[in-house]
Amino acid sequence: MMTKFQEREIHDFLRRKKLSAVIFNEVYDHFVIQISELMKENLSFQEAFLKTKVGWQYELEMVNADVLSFKKIARIEKTVLKSRFRNIILSSISLSMIGLAAFLFLNDYFYIVQFGLAILCFSMLVYNFAFKKMKFREYIELSFHPLILKNLVVGCILFLGMGYFTQNAYFGDFEIIKIFSIYTALVQIQLLYFRSKKLNVLI
Repeated sequence: MMTKFQEREIHDFLRRKKLSAVIFNEVYDHFVIQISELMKENLSFQEAFLKTKVGWQYELEMVNADVLSFKKIARIEKTVLKSRFRNIILSSISLSMIGLAAFLFLNDYFYIVQFGLAILCFSMLVYNFAFKKMKFREYIELSFHPLILKNLVVGCILFLGMGYFTQNAYFGDFEIIKIFSIYTALVQIQLLYFRSKKLNVLI
């Protein structure tokens, strides 16, 4: 039977790994169960704790969150984030295809779609500030979010590539640029939405 002090020691160890609330609770429960089982085999708390830490060493190793991020997070957290980022990208691409359809068949209404997304993005931002879901410092960090930076790189390639191959300086005339603008807006809206739900998206 573990004491409150020993449970606190486990809690403090995992807290230093900067895990999100959901993952923290799951890993904490696993630690308590594994250590309790090992203590039943006549191991001391410290021996059981050390053995459990060694077993979780790979998952709890601190690594870069992304190629374009300097933040260090536990590997288990990175796995969850990569899955969340993948879902953000796929849903943004899917919705951008709807935007493409709007451009092809309802060209006169395409700018309404763009304006609507801009309003939605601004509303999410105001909501996060008004209800203290996000600090101004975190909003600045959002500008350097890995997904935003990747979009910036892709956008620059599109702009420069289109300009080079067509010799046209009016990039706004290109349909692909317009669709890409919808994609980037959708990515940012989803990041703000997940932030409002207190889900970890590296903000």
